[in-house]
Amino acid sequence: MANFCKSGPLGLSERIGISGLGAGGGLSPRLVALSTPMSTGLQACRVTPLRSILSLASPLGLDGGMCLRQPLSKPGPSSPAAVPTSAVLVPTATAAAAAATRLITIAVLQAAEAKPTDDYYASIVNIMNDYAEAYSVNTKLRVAHFLAQIGHESGFRIIEENGNYSAKRMREIFGCKGGPKNYDKAKDECVKDRLRDKLWTEEATYAKNAKNLLGYVYASRGGNGDEASGDGYKFRGRGMIQLTFKNNYKAFTTAHNAKVPADQRDFVAAPELLITELKYGVESAFYFWDANSINALADTDDINKVTMAVNGGLNGLADRQARLTQIKKALNIK
Repeated sequence: MANFCKSGPLGLSERIGISGLGAGGGLSPRLVALSTPMSTGLQACRVTPLRSILSLASPLGLDGGMCLRQPLSKPGPSSPAAVPTSAVLVPTATAAAAAATRLITIAVLQAAEAKPTDDYYASIVNIMNDYAEAYSVNTKLRVAHFLAQIGHESGFRIIEENGNYSAKRMREIFGCKGGPKNYDKAKDECVKDRLRDKLWTEEATYAKNAKNLLGYVYASRGGNGDEASGDGYKFRGRGMIQLTFKNNYKAFTTAHNAKVPADQRDFVAAPELLITELKYGVESAFYFWDANSINALADTDDINKVTMAVNGGLNGLADRQARLTQIKKALNIK
């Protein structure tokens, strides 16, 4: 990213730039001001994350930049002599403050879910810390509950709803009023009433056809258009916690653009970004958490209330509780 140095009083130059967190996909830009003795005259600076230069993460998680100062043009007869290219490390005060609250580590993620590799966790840990800060998941208790729930829901993987169900499975999941508990597998029929009769009468259209099935079962819900619009399939579940429905993609767009104004996106126009760009798949989980006001529930340390907000019920409660216990140990929560 190009930055500029302008001359200041007493021959000092002030450099205003943006320094990102660098390795691990960090996003939180920091405004940096630096004054150093150097020649007068406008100069261009390029800020490169220190970690990408050294291939070494700071143990404190500090971000910094290397500012390579070079004249915008070669000096002419009336121009001041060029200052030799120099590299200046620019640690930011805000980065130091952020480092003290960056609670998510690879070890903590492993306590929540052991299956992913260290390399995978290394690829997401900075992203998770950045969005934890942006969405105020900023206490040990909030982090513990967040990781316990997301660990259960997705194992911290960025996933996309499949929708490629067999005939009986699609009827079990989507066919009956009251949900799967009201489906009789032996009879291939609903215990009570059918919710979507076409899953029986037009089986060939929907079985093993995710585009048709999700276009049907998610039609005219959550801001989606009718079945013919294809919105049900377009806005299917994606990300670490399966963001679903057009209205939610629209609200996520608004939240993201407010949190990260330098990175304006339209997830309604391009919902696939939650899968193709790792950081957005991660962020979608933090957005969901924030949009449902779950931080306040986590503050009470009531896993039942937190699980209800995430799941709509208490499915998998024992596993969520086991994860929470392990994470609390890793975070030294008494």
